[in-house]
This record gives sequence, C-alpha cells and structure tokens, in this order.
Amino acid sequence: MREAAMIRIAIVEDDQSADDQLTACLEKLSLQSKEVFDLSHYPDAQQFLFAFHSQFDLIFMDIEMPNMDGLSAARRMREIDSNVALVFVTNLARYAINGYEVSALDYILKPLDYDAFYLKMQKVLRYCQTQQQRRQQSVVIPTADGNTHLPLSELLYVEVVSHTLIYHTLSHDYETYGTLKNVEKELSSHGFFRCNSCYLVNLQYIRRIDGYTVYVGKTPLAISHPRRKDFLAAMTQFCERRANTQ
Repeated sequence: MREAAMIRIAIVEDDQSADDQLTACLEKLSLQSKEVFDLSHYPDAQQFLFAFHSQFDLIFMDIEMPNMDGLSAARRMREIDSNVALVFVTNLARYAINGYEVSALDYILKPLDYDAFYLKMQKVLRYCQTQQQRRQQSVVIPTADGNTHLPLSELLYVEVVSHTLIYHTLSHDYETYGTLKNVEKELSSHGFFRCNSCYLVNLQYIRRIDGYTVYVGKTPLAISHPRRKDFLAAMTQFCERRANTQ
C-alpha cells in the first residue's frame, strides 16, 4: 500500500462559513482516504500571493473576492508555479468557465455537496500524487562544491555555452562541464526536449509558444527551424499524457 505523503493545501476564501465548510469536507475526506492534509487559510487573494512561493500541492481558490478576484490571483500565481493543482470554488459555474486559462483542474460549486466533492477530489488527488512523485526525481551534477542533487521539478532548462552546461532552476543557476547530448539522454524520458542546439527545456514549465519562440517560465528561448516540428509534437504528447493523469 502507498504510504500517504502530506498534501499541503491553501484555501483562499474570504467567506468564513465557506472556508469552514470546505475544511470540514477535507477533514472527512482525510478520514476516508487516509490522506494527510496540511491546511493554510487566506481570507484575501493578495495576502495569499504575498506568501506564495510554490510551497503548496493544491490551491482552493474562491473566484469572487474583494480587492482581487480569484482568476486574477490565479494568473499571478501561474507566473510563479505552473504546476500546482488549482481548483476554483464558486457560487455559479459560469464564473469558472475561464479556468482553462490558468490550467485549473476543476471547479466546485457552493454550497459544497460532499458526495460531489469526493468524486471530484479523486482526480485532484491523483494529480497531486503524480506531482509529488515527480518532485522526488532529481539529477546529480558535479560542481565546485561537490555533487549537487537538483530536483527535476525545479529545473527550467539546461543551456550549453561552449563546453559549459548551465542548469537554470527556479532559484539558482548551476554550472558544470559536459555535453548537452549526454544530458538529453538522461532527461528525455522525464519530459525534457531540445528546442535548438543550445537548450534542453522542461516541458512542464512552458508558458506559451509564439512562432519560433518558446517561453519557459518568463524566459524566451529560440526554437530552431529544423527542430520545431518535433518540438511541437513532443509538447502535444506531453500535454496529452498530463491530461490523462488528471
């Protein structure tokens, strides 16, 4: 049996009664599923964004809130983390129709019905578990300070300049020596693909593709003409596989 890992959840909700109801549903789900939830509560979207630094596995986001609405907050959040599970909580389904813009997994209607909540959460929990497994995967690179373990979930792309490899992560850049060809052999089965002869990119961090430019996080990288067709095909396959895990 899989040992349950703690799932870190943020509830962004200005209505205390709605927050209490969602909390009660999660507590009941925890008892039924044996999942361990660590809950953090934010009554304001701006307060949540100020505190957010990719520390959560799942975000429940109210849509109608003062100061900043949930959809605007989700757009800001996606600039920091493109993979954290996002579920909108709303009074009307039409308010969640634009959730695809920010890669929301689903939406939940208020007032919450536990049976419907339970069914939707099966998909959400599978996604969270897949992301947790991915975070446990890492690549080892030799640096001046010894071997460094880089979680693949934090690696944006690998760049080669002459014989120097630069590993660009969410927080730091790491330099070592080697060939991009060898790195490609190691990481191609983990969702990494070359967009040109200089860059090997993590497909999960692609924000958009505009012609011959791919945006990895906020960084624009060139897609070479010979690699564009295969790169787009790889991105399509990656998105299909990710959708099947949801």
